[in-house]
Amino acid sequence: MRIAAVPICRPPKARAVEVACAPDLAGDLSALPATNFAHILGGATGGPAVRQALDALFTLGALAVDAEPRMYVYRAAHSGKRWMGLACAVDTRDLVHLFPNAASDEEIAAAQADLATVEAQLVPGLVTIDSSPELSYLYVCDTNERPAYHFVSATDGSTHSAWEVQNPQAYLPVLAELAADEIRSGGAQIAAAHQAGSMPWVILTADREHAAATGPLSPRCGLFVLRPAKQ
Repeated sequence: MRIAAVPICRPPKARAVEVACAPDLAGDLSALPATNFAHILGGATGGPAVRQALDALFTLGALAVDAEPRMYVYRAAHSGKRWMGLACAVDTRDLVHLFPNAASDEEIAAAQADLATVEAQLVPGLVTIDSSPELSYLYVCDTNERPAYHFVSATDGSTHSAWEVQNPQAYLPVLAELAADEIRSGGAQIAAAHQAGSMPWVILTADREHAAATGPLSPRCGLFVLRPAKQ
């Protein structure tokens, strides 16, 4: 599998818990901070309104653009269960065989509208891959450092952590030996990126048992927002 480090948009460390939200957070959003990403996913209607709401997060300092291309090791934990994965950009040609049933035509059309109007991937993909001792070793090396994010979600009590990958180049040959076997979430965003000729932001994990597309163990939205370039 071909992966890459890319510049992304993300909240400052101190504001991560304020911005991040579960992808399936529903109901009354009025109790959430104005900078919570749930307002982007569920509060605004229509592409121009979503773009305006997203731009407001930059104006308020809740999101900023990373100057350097980056990857992250991401971990979610809740009620004694946990999973870990690599957050990076992925060449969609290595995922196209998983597209059938990954998303409906309507979901893909909505994701295409986000890319065209909002000019951003708002929801990360979650993809399961083969396991590898070499990949596990790289995780150990990077998670020995101080995390870029570590917080407990106020909405469901889950704990989320992310570490900046210190040497992205070390991951390239390791992932080149691994294959993806399922798109668990974000299929619409991945398909839209493929059709646009860009690389989507994806979290790759071999922890099939606990990695979840929804609920407390789902990856948080708003931590990593990609404005993709052509691949």
